[in-house]
Amino acid sequence: MNFKKLNLQLFAADIGGIGGNTQDDISANTGQDSNAGDNQNSNADGNTKTYTQDDITKLKEDWAKEQESSYQSKLKEDIAKAIEEEKRLSKLSKDEKDAEEKQKLLSRIESLEKEKELGILKEKALNALSEQKLPNSFLNFVIGADEKATFDNISAIKSAFDSAVQAQVEERLKGKTPNISNTGGKSDDIATQFANALRGKF
Repeated sequence: MNFKKLNLQLFAADIGGIGGNTQDDISANTGQDSNAGDNQNSNADGNTKTYTQDDITKLKEDWAKEQESSYQSKLKEDIAKAIEEEKRLSKLSKDEKDAEEKQKLLSRIESLEKEKELGILKEKALNALSEQKLPNSFLNFVIGADEKATFDNISAIKSAFDSAVQAQVEERLKGKTPNISNTGGKSDDIATQFANALRGKF
C-alpha cells in the first residue's frame, strides 16, 4: 500500500464532531409520508390513487410469480451445470477423479488456513490500532499481505493522522473556521473524515 500525500483540508472539521442535518437530509425527512399505513400513492399529475385490498393482493401475487420464475430459472441453470459436470467426470479415469478430489481438498484446506491467518492478522492489527489510539475503522486500510506490511501501514497512517489532527488544532488556535467543504459536513468526527479520505486515496 503506497500512501499518497494527504490533503489536510479534508480533516479540518471540529474534533468534537459536526452536528445537525444537511439541507438535503431535512428535505428527505420532510418528504416522507407520516401516514405510511394508508394505501395511497400520488401519480405524475399529483392525483392521489387509493389501492383496494384486491389491488394489494394482485401486487403480492405478481411479485410472488416473479420470484418463482426467477427461482425456476436459477434451478434449471444449476441442473444444467450439474449435468455437464457429471458428463465431464464420467469421461475421467479413476486416477484422474482421485487427483481432482485431492486437489479440491487441498484447495479447501488452503482456503481455511488463509481465513484463519487473516483472522489472526486482523486481531493483531486491532490491538496495534488500539495501542496507537487509532480508530478500529482503519482496520481495512492497514491490513497488508503479511504482519510486517500491516504494521508498516499502521505506522504510516498514525503519522498522517497525527499530522491531520495537529493541522486542525493549529487552525483552531488561529481562530479560523475549519474548511469542511470537501467532506460535505456529514462526518461525525475527524477519525471518520480521515477514513473517508483514505477511501479516495487508495
